[in-house]
Amino acid sequence: MRYLPLLCIAASVLAPVAAPPAHAYERELIDVGAERWVEVSGEGSVNVAPDFARVTLGVTTTGKDAREAVAANAKAVNSLISMLKGEGVAAADIQTSSLSITPEFSNPRSNSPTEHSITGYNVSDMVTVTVRDIPHLGSLIDKAVEAGANAMYGIAYGENDPSALLDKARPLAVADAKRKAEIYASAGDARVGRLMELTEQTGAQPLPFARRAYVQSAAAAPTPIEAGEDRLTVSVTALFELLPK
Repeated sequence: MRYLPLLCIAASVLAPVAAPPAHAYERELIDVGAERWVEVSGEGSVNVAPDFARVTLGVTTTGKDAREAVAANAKAVNSLISMLKGEGVAAADIQTSSLSITPEFSNPRSNSPTEHSITGYNVSDMVTVTVRDIPHLGSLIDKAVEAGANAMYGIAYGENDPSALLDKARPLAVADAKRKAEIYASAGDARVGRLMELTEQTGAQPLPFARRAYVQSAAAAPTPIEAGEDRLTVSVTALFELLPK
């Protein structure tokens, strides 16, 4: 009889641990199930007129002697650079981009005992020019041909402050991501909560030159150049919390 109170006390202490209320389990399950999210991509763009154009102009010459070919090439390129500066192109906007001297070889018949030999040399000197006055670009190309340029790479365009322009596209990219998240949330009988993670897809946006084209002669009318607009784009990946409706 004297042990009965101790057994009752022990039972009263262990009972809450062994048999918790049903609502405690329900709360735990809800907390775990609430960890739902959706990952989407977003894109924002702005269209702007370019501030400058880049074009690579140059001179290719040939000669039987390497020094002869180099001298003729240097004379033509100096004339080209003088013309560019005379047309208002700053020295900082003229940059030599390539210089090459390539031998030419004879091509004897397959059964001929004659070995391959050097018959001459090709010299090519190219300068990349940044033109700030885009409407002047067409006539500048024509004058470059008159000055001796006989090779040209395609035109590329750019902006003076692309970072500021991309800042305008970044909120648009986030808004696009949230729009997509809300579509998926609605389809899944949920609603969008907090923005949990946001990553911008980084990477340079190169301005590639077009295929190389050789200029034969200047046209009677100025070469037509249409700059159009550039499209600057920002892409993001966003993780949004999903909440019950």
